[in-house]
Amino acid sequence: MKSNATKKKITIQEPTNQNFVVFAIVSAQADYYLAWNINDVLSLDLRKAEHPVLKNKIFSGNHVSYFNYLCKKTNIEYSFICNKYGELRLIPQLYDIDFILKVSGILTNEQINGIVSAIRTVKEITACMNLTVKKTPLFKAFERI
Repeated sequence: MKSNATKKKITIQEPTNQNFVVFAIVSAQADYYLAWNINDVLSLDLRKAEHPVLKNKIFSGNHVSYFNYLCKKTNIEYSFICNKYGELRLIPQLYDIDFILKVSGILTNEQINGIVSAIRTVKEITACMNLTVKKTPLFKAFERI
């Protein structure tokens, strides 16, 4: 007797967080100063932390500069990280970008535009751009940040 049952294959994939927005920030100011200003204009509480993935990666003898805040009320996480370490770059494709702000969670276009507008009010920030990283090779890199 022949069985008509087909074999089913289950594939388990690592969960991905596809709900995030990445902002590229250009500024000559120090990381602490910018984190303090971003806290002020966005009403956040970014705090220096050890990056869970990059903590063992050291650039030219420096530790990765990383600030993080999770808003428990909205379940939105803010990660502020330095891109430049001397001549080395965390994301080499963004050579001229000084800092990256990754905002994870479900955001409306109005919220995204509000974040960009608020950051641009910091006079020491030369530029702030919303990067479109989905469906690009950079997506996986930003997913880990």
